[in-house]
Amino acid sequence: MTFRKVSISTRVFSRRSSILTWVNRRPVLVAKVGDSLYAMDAVCAHLGCAVLAEANGTQVTCPAHEAVWDIRTGALVAEPKVHPEMPCEEEGLRAPLRTYPARERDGFIEVDL
Repeated sequence: MTFRKVSISTRVFSRRSSILTWVNRRPVLVAKVGDSLYAMDAVCAHLGCAVLAEANGTQVTCPAHEAVWDIRTGALVAEPKVHPEMPCEEEGLRAPLRTYPARERDGFIEVDL
């Protein structure tokens, strides 16, 4: 794997704690928690239907079914809320989500994908 420069300045973290970007045609959520950067696949592992776009500290909540993920490890923190009358929502959960090393270099975000 190789660190890839994301065309986003780390200055974005002065206004927000996370940013959604694309790396190698893959949606990736990058979050700054304290002095550390974390990166994780931005497609929820429950049905793959929702893009994870915001982190609250180390936790990322899927807007579709409210599954909660830890951006540091990709681990599922809270199960998705599903509707039992909808059989498709009972499909398997593919956890954990993939995480990637991330860093700041020369004022830009880099992700090792």
